[in-house]
Amino acid sequence: MSRRPALLLLLLSALLAAGCANIPEVSTPHAVRDDKEEPNSTVDGPTKGLDAFDLVREFIHRSGNPEAAAMYLTDKGKQGWNGEAAPTIILDTFDTVPVRTPSVEEDPGAVSDDVETVVLEVTPVGRLGPDHAFVPTIDDEEYQVTVRKQGGEWRIDSPPPTMFVPESDFKASYRAVTVYYFDRDLRLTVPDLRYVAAEPVTGLPARVINVLLSGPSDTMRRSVNSPLEGIGTRTNVVPDPDGTLVVDLKELGDKSTEQREQIATQIVLSLQSVTSSRLRLRADGQDLIPGRRDWRLGDLKVYDAPTKPDSDQPGLVAANGRLTSLHDGKPINGPAGDGEYDVISAGQSIDGGQLAVVVRTEAGPRLRIGPANGPMQLVNLEAKTMSRPTWLLSTSNEVPTKEVWTVADGDVVRVVRMADGSWKALQVNSSELTDFGLITELRLSRDGTRAAAVARGRLVVASVVRDKDSVSLRIPRRLQPINVVQAVGVDWLSQDTLVVATKQGALPVASLSVDGLKLDPFDRNNLQLPIKSIAAAPDRDVIVTDSAAVSSVPGVGQLWRQHPHGVGPNAIPFYPG
Repeated sequence: MSRRPALLLLLLSALLAAGCANIPEVSTPHAVRDDKEEPNSTVDGPTKGLDAFDLVREFIHRSGNPEAAAMYLTDKGKQGWNGEAAPTIILDTFDTVPVRTPSVEEDPGAVSDDVETVVLEVTPVGRLGPDHAFVPTIDDEEYQVTVRKQGGEWRIDSPPPTMFVPESDFKASYRAVTVYYFDRDLRLTVPDLRYVAAEPVTGLPARVINVLLSGPSDTMRRSVNSPLEGIGTRTNVVPDPDGTLVVDLKELGDKSTEQREQIATQIVLSLQSVTSSRLRLRADGQDLIPGRRDWRLGDLKVYDAPTKPDSDQPGLVAANGRLTSLHDGKPINGPAGDGEYDVISAGQSIDGGQLAVVVRTEAGPRLRIGPANGPMQLVNLEAKTMSRPTWLLSTSNEVPTKEVWTVADGDVVRVVRMADGSWKALQVNSSELTDFGLITELRLSRDGTRAAAVARGRLVVASVVRDKDSVSLRIPRRLQPINVVQAVGVDWLSQDTLVVATKQGALPVASLSVDGLKLDPFDRNNLQLPIKSIAAAPDRDVIVTDSAAVSSVPGVGQLWRQHPHGVGPNAIPFYPG
Protein backbone atom coordinates (compact mmCIF):
# COMPACT_ATOMS: atom_id res chain seq x y z
CA MET A 1 0.00 0.00 0.00
CA SER A 2 1.43 3.37 -0.97
CA ARG A 3 2.22 5.91 1.72
CA ARG A 4 1.76 9.60 1.05
CA PRO A 5 4.78 11.82 1.88
CA ALA A 6 2.61 14.32 3.74
CA LEU A 7 1.23 11.61 6.00
CA LEU A 8 4.73 10.30 6.62
CA LEU A 9 5.80 13.76 7.77
CA LEU A 10 2.80 13.88 10.09
CA LEU A 11 3.76 10.49 11.51
CA LEU A 12 7.34 11.61 12.18
CA SER A 13 6.10 14.79 13.84
CA ALA A 14 3.77 12.79 16.06
CA LEU A 15 6.58 10.46 17.07
CA LEU A 16 8.73 13.40 18.12
CA ALA A 17 5.90 14.93 20.08
CA ALA A 18 4.60 11.81 21.77
CA GLY A 19 7.74 9.81 22.46
CA CYS A 20 6.61 6.21 22.74
CA ALA A 21 3.31 6.83 20.94
CA ASN A 22 2.95 6.14 17.25
CA ILE A 23 0.18 7.92 15.37
CA PRO A 24 -1.14 5.90 12.43
CA GLU A 25 -1.37 7.09 8.88
CA VAL A 26 -4.88 5.74 8.59
CA SER A 27 -7.85 7.22 10.39
CA THR A 28 -9.78 6.15 13.42
CA PRO A 29 -8.36 2.81 14.57
CA HIS A 30 -11.01 1.80 17.07
CA ALA A 31 -11.08 -1.95 17.40
CA VAL A 32 -11.88 -1.22 21.03
CA ARG A 33 -14.10 1.86 21.16
CA ASP A 34 -13.89 4.03 24.22
CA ASP A 35 -15.92 7.06 23.20
CA LYS A 36 -18.78 8.26 21.05
CA GLU A 37 -16.68 10.13 18.51
CA GLU A 38 -17.66 9.75 14.89
CA PRO A 39 -15.11 8.01 12.67
CA ASN A 40 -13.36 10.00 9.99
CA SER A 41 -15.20 9.67 6.68
CA THR A 42 -12.13 9.88 4.42
CA VAL A 43 -10.75 6.34 4.33
CA ASP A 44 -8.68 4.98 1.47
CA GLY A 45 -9.90 1.74 -0.08
CA PRO A 46 -7.84 -1.19 -1.33
CA THR A 47 -5.07 -0.55 -3.84
CA LYS A 48 -6.44 -1.21 -7.31
CA GLY A 49 -5.28 -4.19 -9.32
CA LEU A 50 -4.00 -6.30 -6.42
CA ASP A 51 -3.92 -10.05 -6.84
CA ALA A 52 -5.72 -12.19 -4.27
CA PHE A 53 -2.61 -12.78 -2.14
CA ASP A 54 -1.52 -9.14 -1.94
CA LEU A 55 -5.10 -8.12 -1.20
CA VAL A 56 -5.16 -10.38 1.87
CA ARG A 57 -1.78 -9.00 2.97
CA GLU A 58 -2.99 -5.42 2.63
CA PHE A 59 -6.20 -6.30 4.47
CA ILE A 60 -4.17 -7.63 7.41
CA HIS A 61 -2.03 -4.49 7.48
CA ARG A 62 -5.15 -2.31 7.63
CA SER A 63 -7.11 -4.38 10.13
CA GLY A 64 -6.27 -1.91 12.89
CA ASN A 65 -8.76 0.42 11.16
CA PRO A 66 -12.17 -1.29 10.88
CA GLU A 67 -13.57 1.28 8.41
CA ALA A 68 -10.67 0.66 6.04
CA ALA A 69 -10.60 -3.11 6.55
CA ALA A 70 -14.30 -3.46 5.77
CA MET A 71 -13.66 -2.12 2.26
CA TYR A 72 -11.71 -5.30 1.46
CA LEU A 73 -14.75 -7.54 2.04
CA THR A 74 -17.62 -8.68 -0.11
CA ASP A 75 -21.14 -8.21 1.23
CA LYS A 76 -21.07 -11.82 2.37
CA GLY A 77 -17.68 -11.31 4.04
CA LYS A 78 -18.96 -8.31 6.01
CA GLN A 79 -21.84 -10.33 7.46
CA GLY A 80 -19.62 -12.64 9.49
CA TRP A 81 -16.85 -10.18 10.31
CA ASN A 82 -16.69 -8.25 13.59
CA GLY A 83 -14.65 -5.12 12.97
CA GLU A 84 -15.08 -4.03 16.58
CA ALA A 85 -13.47 -7.17 18.03
CA ALA A 86 -10.31 -6.83 20.11
CA PRO A 87 -7.32 -7.61 17.88
CA THR A 88 -4.86 -10.45 17.99
CA ILE A 89 -1.35 -9.08 17.47
CA ILE A 90 0.85 -11.10 15.12
CA LEU A 91 4.47 -10.95 13.99
CA ASP A 92 5.08 -8.60 11.09
CA THR A 93 6.39 -11.55 9.08
CA PHE A 94 3.28 -13.41 7.98
CA ASP A 95 2.61 -15.31 4.73
CA THR A 96 -0.17 -15.60 2.16
CA VAL A 97 0.33 -18.68 0.01
CA PRO A 98 -1.83 -20.61 -2.46
CA VAL A 99 -3.71 -23.72 -1.50
CA ARG A 100 -3.60 -26.69 -3.77
CA THR A 101 -6.88 -26.87 -5.69
CA PRO A 102 -8.14 -29.97 -7.55
CA SER A 103 -7.65 -30.00 -11.31
CA VAL A 104 -10.64 -29.94 -13.65
CA GLU A 105 -10.14 -33.67 -14.24
CA GLU A 106 -10.28 -34.32 -10.49
CA ASP A 107 -13.27 -32.06 -9.83
CA PRO A 108 -14.79 -30.33 -12.88
CA GLY A 109 -16.55 -27.70 -10.73
CA ALA A 110 -13.68 -26.88 -8.42
CA VAL A 111 -11.64 -24.44 -10.54
CA SER A 112 -12.83 -20.88 -11.16
CA ASP A 113 -11.05 -17.78 -12.39
CA ASP A 114 -13.21 -15.69 -10.06
CA VAL A 115 -12.48 -17.52 -6.79
CA GLU A 116 -9.14 -18.07 -5.06
CA THR A 117 -8.28 -19.70 -1.75
CA VAL A 118 -5.42 -18.01 0.11
CA VAL A 119 -3.71 -19.72 3.01
CA LEU A 120 -2.91 -17.14 5.69
CA GLU A 121 -0.02 -18.21 7.96
CA VAL A 122 0.47 -16.06 11.07
CA THR A 123 2.33 -16.17 14.39
CA PRO A 124 0.30 -14.49 17.14
CA VAL A 125 2.33 -12.83 19.90
CA GLY A 126 -0.63 -11.74 22.00
CA ARG A 127 -4.07 -10.20 22.01
CA LEU A 128 -5.74 -7.11 23.34
CA GLY A 129 -8.13 -8.17 26.06
CA PRO A 130 -11.53 -6.65 26.85
CA ASP A 131 -9.77 -4.82 29.69
CA HIS A 132 -7.52 -3.04 27.13
CA ALA A 133 -4.46 -4.91 28.40
CA PHE A 134 -2.03 -6.88 26.26
CA VAL A 135 -2.07 -10.63 26.90
CA PRO A 136 1.06 -12.37 25.56
CA THR A 137 0.70 -15.69 23.76
CA ILE A 138 2.69 -17.60 21.17
CA ASP A 139 1.51 -20.02 18.53
CA ASP A 140 1.52 -20.68 14.79
CA GLU A 141 -1.87 -20.57 13.10
CA GLU A 142 -3.15 -21.12 9.58
CA TYR A 143 -6.43 -20.06 7.99
CA GLN A 144 -7.96 -20.52 4.56
CA VAL A 145 -9.32 -17.22 3.22
CA THR A 146 -11.68 -17.28 0.25
CA VAL A 147 -11.23 -14.37 -2.15
CA ARG A 148 -13.71 -13.59 -4.95
CA LYS A 149 -13.72 -11.28 -7.96
CA GLN A 150 -16.21 -8.45 -7.52
CA GLY A 151 -16.50 -5.71 -10.15
CA GLY A 152 -13.17 -6.78 -11.61
CA GLU A 153 -11.32 -6.54 -8.26
CA TRP A 154 -10.55 -9.22 -5.69
CA ARG A 155 -12.46 -8.97 -2.41
CA ILE A 156 -12.48 -11.26 0.63
CA ASP A 157 -15.51 -13.53 0.85
CA SER A 158 -14.56 -15.40 4.05
CA PRO A 159 -12.22 -13.37 6.27
CA PRO A 160 -10.25 -14.94 9.15
CA PRO A 161 -12.39 -15.47 12.28
CA THR A 162 -10.03 -13.28 14.32
CA MET A 163 -8.92 -9.72 13.64
CA PHE A 164 -5.18 -10.02 13.09
CA VAL A 165 -3.02 -6.90 13.34
CA PRO A 166 0.76 -7.02 12.70
CA GLU A 167 2.76 -5.83 15.67
CA SER A 168 4.12 -2.68 14.00
CA ASP A 169 0.63 -1.72 12.79
CA PHE A 170 -0.78 -2.30 16.26
CA LYS A 171 1.83 -0.01 17.79
CA ALA A 172 0.96 2.61 15.18
CA SER A 173 -2.80 2.31 15.70
CA TYR A 174 -2.90 2.00 19.49
CA ARG A 175 -1.44 4.21 22.19
CA ALA A 176 0.22 2.64 25.22
CA VAL A 177 -1.05 4.43 28.33
CA THR A 178 -0.46 3.84 32.01
CA VAL A 179 -3.37 4.18 34.38
CA TYR A 180 -2.82 4.21 38.13
CA TYR A 181 -4.38 2.42 41.08
CA PHE A 182 -3.21 1.82 44.65
CA ASP A 183 -1.78 -1.14 46.48
CA ARG A 184 -4.10 -2.99 48.87
CA ASP A 185 -3.00 -0.76 51.77
CA LEU A 186 -3.75 2.44 49.78
CA ARG A 187 -0.19 3.56 50.44
CA LEU A 188 1.48 3.31 47.02
CA THR A 189 0.43 4.10 43.48
CA VAL A 190 0.65 1.11 41.13
CA PRO A 191 0.90 1.50 37.33
CA ASP A 192 -1.30 -0.62 35.05
CA LEU A 193 -0.33 -0.66 31.36
CA ARG A 194 -3.21 -0.49 28.84
CA TYR A 195 -3.81 0.33 25.17
CA VAL A 196 -6.34 2.67 23.58
CA ALA A 197 -6.96 3.81 20.01
CA ALA A 198 -4.43 6.46 19.04
CA GLU A 199 -6.83 8.43 16.87
CA PRO A 200 -8.65 10.78 17.07
CA VAL A 201 -5.97 12.45 19.18
CA THR A 202 -8.49 14.87 20.67
CA GLY A 203 -10.34 12.00 22.30
CA LEU A 204 -7.32 10.41 24.00
CA PRO A 205 -7.98 11.89 27.47
CA ALA A 206 -11.58 10.66 27.39
CA ARG A 207 -10.50 7.18 26.37
CA VAL A 208 -7.90 7.05 29.14
CA ILE A 209 -10.46 8.15 31.75
CA ASN A 210 -12.90 5.49 30.53
CA VAL A 211 -10.24 2.81 30.92
CA LEU A 212 -9.25 4.12 34.36
CA LEU A 213 -12.86 4.10 35.59
CA SER A 214 -13.42 0.59 34.22
CA GLY A 215 -11.09 -0.68 36.92
CA PRO A 216 -7.80 -2.58 37.08
CA SER A 217 -6.79 -5.01 34.34
CA ASP A 218 -7.73 -8.64 34.82
CA THR A 219 -4.24 -9.55 36.04
CA MET A 220 -4.18 -6.78 38.66
CA ARG A 221 -7.78 -6.79 39.84
CA ARG A 222 -7.07 -8.77 43.01
CA SER A 223 -3.73 -7.10 43.73
CA VAL A 224 -4.66 -3.41 43.81
CA ASN A 225 -7.28 -1.00 45.14
CA SER A 226 -9.12 1.79 43.34
CA PRO A 227 -10.75 4.67 45.24
CA LEU A 228 -12.51 5.34 41.90
CA GLU A 229 -14.44 2.07 42.05
CA GLY A 230 -18.11 2.63 41.25
CA ILE A 231 -17.57 6.23 40.15
CA GLY A 232 -18.51 7.54 36.70
CA THR A 233 -18.28 10.81 34.79
CA ARG A 234 -21.02 13.42 34.88
CA THR A 235 -20.04 15.02 31.55
CA ASN A 236 -17.71 14.29 28.66
CA VAL A 237 -13.99 14.80 29.30
CA VAL A 238 -13.51 17.95 27.22
CA PRO A 239 -11.53 21.19 27.50
CA ASP A 240 -13.03 24.43 28.77
CA PRO A 241 -12.75 27.50 26.52
CA ASP A 242 -9.57 28.46 28.38
CA GLY A 243 -7.96 25.12 27.43
CA THR A 244 -8.28 23.48 30.85
CA LEU A 245 -9.34 19.84 30.59
CA VAL A 246 -12.41 19.17 32.73
CA VAL A 247 -13.06 15.82 34.41
CA ASP A 248 -16.41 15.99 36.19
CA LEU A 249 -17.14 12.91 38.30
CA LYS A 250 -20.39 11.67 39.79
CA GLU A 251 -21.52 9.29 42.53
CA LEU A 252 -18.68 10.14 44.93
CA GLY A 253 -20.96 9.96 47.94
CA ASP A 254 -19.27 10.76 51.23
CA LYS A 255 -15.66 10.27 50.11
CA SER A 256 -13.20 11.77 52.59
CA THR A 257 -10.65 14.44 51.70
CA GLU A 258 -7.92 11.77 51.76
CA GLN A 259 -9.88 9.58 49.35
CA ARG A 260 -10.51 12.54 47.07
CA GLU A 261 -6.79 13.30 47.04
CA GLN A 262 -6.14 9.69 46.04
CA ILE A 263 -8.74 10.01 43.27
CA ALA A 264 -7.05 13.20 42.04
CA THR A 265 -3.73 11.35 42.02
CA GLN A 266 -5.16 8.53 39.92
CA ILE A 267 -6.59 10.93 37.35
CA VAL A 268 -3.63 13.30 37.07
CA LEU A 269 -1.05 10.51 36.83
CA SER A 270 -3.12 8.59 34.29
CA LEU A 271 -3.53 11.64 32.03
CA GLN A 272 0.05 12.89 32.25
CA SER A 273 1.17 11.14 29.04
CA VAL A 274 -1.78 12.23 26.86
CA THR A 275 -2.27 15.91 27.75
CA SER A 276 -0.18 18.84 28.90
CA SER A 277 -3.28 20.87 29.81
CA ARG A 278 -4.21 21.88 33.32
CA LEU A 279 -6.83 19.60 34.77
CA ARG A 280 -10.01 20.80 36.42
CA LEU A 281 -11.27 18.02 38.64
CA ARG A 282 -14.88 18.26 39.72
CA ALA A 283 -17.42 16.13 41.55
CA ASP A 284 -21.10 16.65 40.77
CA GLY A 285 -20.29 20.06 39.30
CA GLN A 286 -18.25 21.26 42.30
CA ASP A 287 -14.50 21.26 42.95
CA LEU A 288 -13.36 17.72 43.78
CA ILE A 289 -11.64 19.20 46.84
CA PRO A 290 -13.04 22.54 47.99
CA GLY A 291 -10.61 25.35 47.26
CA ARG A 292 -8.58 23.22 44.79
CA ARG A 293 -9.83 24.11 41.31
CA ASP A 294 -7.04 23.13 38.89
CA TRP A 295 -4.42 20.41 39.16
CA ARG A 296 -0.99 19.66 37.74
CA LEU A 297 1.48 16.89 38.42
CA GLY A 298 3.40 19.01 40.93
CA ASP A 299 0.27 19.41 43.07
CA LEU A 300 0.17 15.72 43.99
CA LYS A 301 1.41 13.96 47.07
CA VAL A 302 4.21 11.58 46.06
CA TYR A 303 2.96 8.05 46.64
CA ASP A 304 5.72 6.05 44.95
CA ALA A 305 8.69 7.36 46.99
CA PRO A 306 8.81 4.26 49.28
CA THR A 307 9.51 2.08 46.20
CA LYS A 308 12.76 3.94 45.41
CA PRO A 309 15.92 3.28 47.43
CA ASP A 310 17.44 6.38 49.00
CA SER A 311 20.60 7.82 47.47
CA ASP A 312 22.56 6.81 50.59
CA GLN A 313 21.89 3.14 49.77
CA PRO A 314 24.34 2.45 46.89
CA GLY A 315 23.81 -1.30 46.72
CA LEU A 316 25.92 -4.25 47.80
CA VAL A 317 27.87 -7.13 46.30
CA ALA A 318 28.04 -10.73 47.49
CA ALA A 319 31.44 -12.20 46.61
CA ASN A 320 34.00 -14.49 48.22
CA GLY A 321 31.66 -15.18 51.13
CA ARG A 322 31.31 -11.51 52.14
CA LEU A 323 29.13 -8.47 51.43
CA THR A 324 30.89 -5.35 50.23
CA SER A 325 29.59 -1.91 49.28
CA LEU A 326 29.19 -0.79 45.69
CA HIS A 327 30.10 2.69 46.93
CA ASP A 328 33.69 2.03 47.97
CA GLY A 329 34.26 -1.73 47.72
CA LYS A 330 34.76 -2.11 51.46
CA PRO A 331 33.18 -4.96 53.48
CA ILE A 332 30.12 -3.90 55.42
CA ASN A 333 30.22 -3.97 59.21
CA GLY A 334 28.96 -7.07 60.97
CA PRO A 335 29.11 -10.82 60.38
CA ALA A 336 27.89 -10.61 56.76
CA GLY A 337 30.91 -8.49 55.90
CA ASP A 338 33.65 -9.75 58.17
CA GLY A 339 33.55 -13.37 57.02
CA GLU A 340 31.71 -14.89 59.98
CA TYR A 341 28.94 -15.92 57.58
CA ASP A 342 29.91 -17.59 54.31
CA VAL A 343 27.54 -15.52 52.16
CA ILE A 344 26.32 -16.90 48.83
CA SER A 345 23.76 -14.21 47.96
CA ALA A 346 21.70 -11.61 49.79
CA GLY A 347 18.86 -9.11 49.70
CA GLN A 348 18.61 -5.76 51.46
CA SER A 349 15.40 -4.14 52.72
CA ILE A 350 14.51 -1.02 50.77
CA ASP A 351 15.35 1.23 53.73
CA GLY A 352 18.75 -0.46 53.95
CA GLY A 353 18.34 -1.45 57.59
CA GLN A 354 17.93 -5.21 57.26
CA LEU A 355 19.52 -8.06 55.36
CA ALA A 356 18.47 -11.52 54.31
CA VAL A 357 21.52 -13.61 53.43
CA VAL A 358 21.80 -17.08 51.97
CA VAL A 359 24.82 -18.65 53.66
CA ARG A 360 26.83 -21.75 52.83
CA THR A 361 26.83 -24.48 55.49
CA GLU A 362 27.83 -28.14 55.62
CA ALA A 363 24.14 -29.03 55.46
CA GLY A 364 23.54 -26.86 52.39
CA PRO A 365 22.37 -23.27 51.90
CA ARG A 366 20.54 -21.65 54.81
CA LEU A 367 18.78 -18.32 55.23
CA ARG A 368 19.64 -15.76 57.89
CA ILE A 369 17.71 -12.51 58.50
CA GLY A 370 18.55 -9.58 60.72
CA PRO A 371 20.00 -6.07 61.02
CA ALA A 372 22.44 -5.10 58.29
CA ASN A 373 25.35 -4.61 60.69
CA GLY A 374 24.55 -7.20 63.32
CA PRO A 375 23.91 -10.89 64.01
CA MET A 376 21.10 -12.55 62.07
CA GLN A 377 18.62 -15.25 62.98
CA LEU A 378 18.83 -18.60 61.28
CA VAL A 379 15.53 -19.45 59.60
CA ASN A 380 14.15 -22.97 59.85
CA LEU A 381 14.19 -23.58 56.09
CA GLU A 382 16.16 -26.44 54.60
CA ALA A 383 16.87 -26.76 50.88
CA LYS A 384 19.53 -27.83 48.42
CA THR A 385 19.15 -24.63 46.40
CA MET A 386 17.97 -21.19 47.48
CA SER A 387 17.54 -18.10 45.29
CA ARG A 388 18.67 -14.57 46.09
CA PRO A 389 16.16 -13.17 48.63
CA THR A 390 13.78 -10.35 47.79
CA TRP A 391 12.07 -8.07 50.36
CA LEU A 392 8.45 -6.99 50.60
CA LEU A 393 7.99 -3.29 51.29
CA SER A 394 6.79 -2.40 54.76
CA THR A 395 3.13 -1.48 55.16
CA SER A 396 4.04 1.86 56.81
CA ASN A 397 6.98 4.12 57.50
CA GLU A 398 6.79 3.36 61.21
CA VAL A 399 6.86 -0.45 60.93
CA PRO A 400 10.02 -2.29 59.78
CA THR A 401 9.51 -4.62 56.86
CA LYS A 402 8.69 -8.12 57.99
CA GLU A 403 8.56 -10.35 54.93
CA VAL A 404 11.25 -11.88 52.70
CA TRP A 405 10.70 -14.15 49.68
CA THR A 406 13.01 -16.78 48.22
CA VAL A 407 12.79 -19.91 46.06
CA ALA A 408 13.83 -23.07 47.90
CA ASP A 409 14.29 -26.14 45.69
CA GLY A 410 11.87 -24.60 43.19
CA ASP A 411 9.19 -23.75 45.75
CA VAL A 412 8.29 -20.12 46.38
CA VAL A 413 8.54 -19.34 50.09
CA ARG A 414 7.83 -16.19 52.08
CA VAL A 415 9.55 -15.82 55.43
CA VAL A 416 7.51 -13.75 57.86
CA ARG A 417 8.55 -12.14 61.15
CA MET A 418 6.27 -13.31 63.94
CA ALA A 419 5.04 -11.37 66.98
CA ASP A 420 7.85 -12.77 69.14
CA GLY A 421 10.50 -11.55 66.66
CA SER A 422 11.26 -14.95 65.17
CA TRP A 423 11.05 -15.66 61.42
CA LYS A 424 8.79 -18.38 60.01
CA ALA A 425 8.85 -19.86 56.49
CA LEU A 426 5.43 -20.15 54.81
CA GLN A 427 4.58 -21.64 51.45
CA VAL A 428 3.37 -19.33 48.65
CA ASN A 429 0.76 -20.92 46.42
CA SER A 430 2.52 -20.92 43.06
CA SER A 431 0.66 -23.84 41.49
CA GLU A 432 -0.34 -21.73 38.47
CA LEU A 433 3.35 -21.47 37.54
CA THR A 434 3.90 -25.23 37.51
CA ASP A 435 3.59 -25.57 33.72
CA PHE A 436 6.44 -23.11 33.16
CA GLY A 437 8.99 -25.39 34.83
CA LEU A 438 11.32 -25.18 37.82
CA ILE A 439 11.66 -21.65 39.20
CA THR A 440 15.26 -20.59 39.74
CA GLU A 441 14.98 -16.80 40.26
CA LEU A 442 12.24 -14.57 41.68
CA ARG A 443 11.99 -10.85 42.36
CA LEU A 444 9.09 -9.04 44.00
CA SER A 445 8.20 -5.68 42.51
CA ARG A 446 9.02 -2.94 44.99
CA ASP A 447 5.32 -2.16 45.42
CA GLY A 448 4.66 -5.84 46.28
CA THR A 449 1.90 -6.35 43.69
CA ARG A 450 3.79 -8.47 41.14
CA ALA A 451 6.54 -11.05 41.00
CA ALA A 452 8.92 -11.73 38.13
CA ALA A 453 10.41 -15.20 37.88
CA VAL A 454 12.80 -17.20 35.74
CA ALA A 455 11.52 -20.72 35.17
CA ARG A 456 13.48 -23.08 32.92
CA GLY A 457 14.92 -20.14 31.04
CA ARG A 458 11.53 -18.52 30.59
CA LEU A 459 10.59 -15.08 31.90
CA VAL A 460 7.27 -15.07 33.74
CA VAL A 461 5.34 -12.32 35.56
CA ALA A 462 2.50 -13.08 37.99
CA SER A 463 0.28 -11.03 40.29
CA VAL A 464 0.65 -11.29 44.06
CA VAL A 465 -2.76 -11.95 45.59
CA ARG A 466 -3.19 -11.76 49.35
CA ASP A 467 -6.20 -13.42 50.90
CA LYS A 468 -6.96 -13.56 54.59
CA ASP A 469 -4.74 -16.52 55.41
CA SER A 470 -2.70 -17.13 52.27
CA VAL A 471 -0.64 -15.56 49.50
CA SER A 472 -0.76 -16.72 45.88
CA LEU A 473 0.93 -16.02 42.59
CA ARG A 474 -1.91 -15.68 40.10
CA ILE A 475 -2.45 -15.30 36.34
CA PRO A 476 1.18 -15.88 35.31
CA ARG A 477 2.16 -14.78 31.82
CA ARG A 478 5.27 -15.61 29.89
CA LEU A 479 6.92 -12.53 28.40
CA GLN A 480 8.57 -12.42 24.97
CA PRO A 481 8.45 -16.21 24.42
CA ILE A 482 10.08 -15.89 21.00
CA ASN A 483 13.01 -13.70 22.03
CA VAL A 484 13.67 -14.64 25.68
CA VAL A 485 14.36 -18.37 25.88
CA GLN A 486 17.47 -18.70 28.09
CA ALA A 487 16.92 -16.23 30.89
CA VAL A 488 19.23 -16.46 33.91
CA GLY A 489 18.20 -13.42 35.95
CA VAL A 490 15.60 -10.68 36.25
CA ASP A 491 15.03 -7.52 38.27
CA TRP A 492 12.69 -4.51 38.43
CA LEU A 493 14.00 -1.31 36.88
CA SER A 494 10.77 0.42 37.88
CA GLN A 495 7.28 -0.61 38.96
CA ASP A 496 6.33 -1.50 35.38
CA THR A 497 9.67 -2.18 33.68
CA LEU A 498 11.88 -5.25 33.95
CA VAL A 499 15.44 -6.03 32.96
CA VAL A 500 16.38 -9.59 32.05
CA ALA A 501 19.75 -11.28 31.60
CA THR A 502 20.07 -14.31 29.32
CA LYS A 503 22.62 -16.81 28.03
CA GLN A 504 21.73 -15.73 24.48
CA GLY A 505 24.58 -14.13 22.59
CA ALA A 506 22.25 -12.03 20.47
CA LEU A 507 20.27 -10.73 23.47
CA PRO A 508 22.36 -10.85 26.65
CA VAL A 509 20.47 -8.03 28.41
CA ALA A 510 17.12 -6.42 27.61
CA SER A 511 14.54 -4.10 29.10
CA LEU A 512 10.87 -5.11 28.89
CA SER A 513 7.52 -3.55 29.68
CA VAL A 514 5.73 -5.48 32.40
CA ASP A 515 3.30 -6.95 29.83
CA GLY A 516 6.13 -8.00 27.51
CA LEU A 517 4.95 -6.14 24.41
CA LYS A 518 7.89 -3.73 24.33
CA LEU A 519 11.45 -5.08 24.34
CA ASP A 520 14.60 -2.93 24.12
CA PRO A 521 17.96 -4.72 23.86
CA PHE A 522 20.95 -3.25 25.68
CA ASP A 523 24.19 -2.78 23.78
CA ARG A 524 26.30 -5.93 24.08
CA ASN A 525 29.64 -4.20 23.45
CA ASN A 526 32.17 -4.38 26.34
CA LEU A 527 30.42 -7.41 27.84
CA GLN A 528 32.23 -10.73 28.20
CA LEU A 529 29.46 -13.28 27.71
CA PRO A 530 27.73 -15.14 29.21
CA ILE A 531 25.87 -12.99 31.74
CA LYS A 532 25.45 -14.58 35.18
CA SER A 533 23.39 -12.12 37.22
CA ILE A 534 21.60 -8.79 36.96
CA ALA A 535 20.41 -6.04 39.33
CA ALA A 536 18.31 -2.92 38.80
CA ALA A 537 16.41 -0.24 40.71
CA PRO A 538 14.68 3.06 39.89
CA ASP A 539 17.09 5.85 38.93
CA ARG A 540 20.09 3.51 39.19
CA ASP A 541 22.47 1.99 36.67
CA VAL A 542 21.70 -1.54 35.55
CA ILE A 543 24.42 -3.87 36.85
CA VAL A 544 25.41 -7.29 35.50
CA THR A 545 28.07 -9.85 36.20
CA ASP A 546 29.60 -11.42 33.11
CA SER A 547 32.41 -13.94 32.75
CA ALA A 548 35.05 -11.32 33.53
CA ALA A 549 33.71 -8.66 35.87
CA VAL A 550 30.80 -6.61 37.14
CA SER A 551 29.69 -3.92 34.68
CA SER A 552 27.13 -1.14 34.79
CA VAL A 553 25.22 0.97 32.27
CA PRO A 554 22.93 4.02 32.71
CA GLY A 555 20.44 2.86 30.11
CA VAL A 556 19.57 1.27 26.76
CA GLY A 557 21.83 2.45 23.96
CA GLN A 558 24.75 3.34 26.22
CA LEU A 559 28.04 1.51 26.72
CA TRP A 560 28.77 -0.85 29.57
CA ARG A 561 31.60 0.16 31.89
CA GLN A 562 33.39 -2.11 34.35
CA HIS A 563 32.28 -1.22 37.87
CA PRO A 564 35.23 -0.16 40.04
CA HIS A 565 33.87 -1.99 43.10
CA GLY A 566 32.35 -5.04 41.45
CA VAL A 567 34.86 -7.51 43.01
CA GLY A 568 34.99 -10.08 40.16
CA PRO A 569 33.28 -12.60 37.86
CA ASN A 570 31.66 -14.52 40.72
CA ALA A 571 30.06 -11.48 42.32
CA ILE A 572 26.31 -11.09 42.74
CA PRO A 573 25.43 -7.37 42.97
CA PHE A 574 22.07 -6.17 44.26
CA TYR A 575 20.13 -3.03 45.17
CA PRO A 576 17.73 -2.63 48.11
CA GLY A 577 14.31 -4.19 47.58
